Amino acid sequence: HEPEGFRALLNSFLPRKRAIGQFLIRDPEDRVLLCQLTYKTDWDLPGGVVEVGESPAVGVSREVEEELALDLTAGPLLLTDWLPAWSGWDDAVCLVFDGGVHDPSLVDAIVRETREIRSVAFCTLDEVRERCADFTARRVEAALASARGGSLTYTESGRPVG
Repeated sequence: HEPEGFRALLNSFLPRKRAIGQFLIRDPEDRVLLCQLTYKTDWDLPGGVVEVGESPAVGVSREVEEELALDLTAGPLLLTDWLPAWSGWDDAVCLVFDGGVHDPSLVDAIVRETREIRSVAFCTLDEVRERCADFTARRVEAALASARGGSLTYTESGRPVG
């Protein structure tokens, strides 16, 4: 009969959604830092799954520290992208934070977590389209537009809604 008990009951059976935090890290030429992952063929933005009880901003910084040995603080949220269920994964919400503009030599400071990251590179938008899955390329384009002052801040599988 107490509010805490009712909330605990609801929390036990209401749906939960996976959250993914990613960084849009750019160089002065507006190229985007991408990671070639060991566990899939396409490239992706740096980041990863947010832990239970962890804020997405803290989670993306933790993931990038663990996987690339970069100490970056999450900047403004650029994009929220809903991802439908895909290839055995449940749906998820991907939050893309501004990782800032850095000198291309940032790549030289990266220490890859080799179990997950095969390589990293700053890539042009054409290279993003070549290396990434289509929905990831659309997400990168939307996040770039947002970083440049665009108003699009929510997509579904990288596509504008409405």
